[in-house]
Amino acid sequence: MNKLIMVGFALLTLAACSEVEQEATVASAPVELQTASWDAVGEVFYNEFIPCTAGPDFSQESVDSMVAEWRKGGLAPDLLGAWGYAPASDQNQFPNGWWEVTWPSKAAADAVWAQWAENDDAKAWSAKYESVMVCDIPSKYGWDFSFPRAPDSFGPSPESGNFASAFFACSFNEGKGADDLDATVSAYETWLDGLDAEAISFYAYGIYSARPETETNGVDFFWGHFHESMEAMRLGSEGWEASGGAAKASLEATATCVNPDIYNSKTFYDPTNPDFS
Repeated sequence: MNKLIMVGFALLTLAACSEVEQEATVASAPVELQTASWDAVGEVFYNEFIPCTAGPDFSQESVDSMVAEWRKGGLAPDLLGAWGYAPASDQNQFPNGWWEVTWPSKAAADAVWAQWAENDDAKAWSAKYESVMVCDIPSKYGWDFSFPRAPDSFGPSPESGNFASAFFACSFNEGKGADDLDATVSAYETWLDGLDAEAISFYAYGIYSARPETETNGVDFFWGHFHESMEAMRLGSEGWEASGGAAKASLEATATCVNPDIYNSKTFYDPTNPDFS
């Protein structure tokens, strides 16, 4: 794993620290909450992106220690997934890495972060590892997220947890809005249905919609694409350009999207496989 991906991995321990205090209140929660499923096409989740950078004592060994402490603390039942992103292009809008966490709602996320801020163990943990990495918690971004299509429709995600991702920042064209985006997604689904599924490796996509309280600098939604590898992403992009047809025309009529931010990516927490790391 490269340095920036590991930075994102280390950041996830911040959520774990917030969960230490929460354990006392969720210990009696049903086991089902600990093994949530992503079989929730069309459901709306609250996803947060937190920027992070490596500190002077960063190393894979130091991050491993952070992760070990995080896992000992347990996972909050409301944590539905976590991923890390390391920039894979010098054309990305942001030079830093990110980690992404998924919650059932903003209220659930806020409750965990509030507990983290008041927790002495969390503060001690932060001080212990502040030379390993620095996270800009106040600058985290929250988006409404949904999977229009089952993420395993083209096969399971890579067992290694590694994948490639591209995030397109899009703004609605004049007179266009959510209904037009829904129509575009429908057209895209039709295009995907026409592909040879056996010739395609893992691929999933999701829509991140802006929330009123989030400063998005004019971005109305992000369209996230997740591929098995960078090569698979390249081939998928070429196929889209060559045969996107009505779906491509619908997207271009609905929104203006800038060149994507490209990342080497890693699954940090899979709710269907809690022991994955």
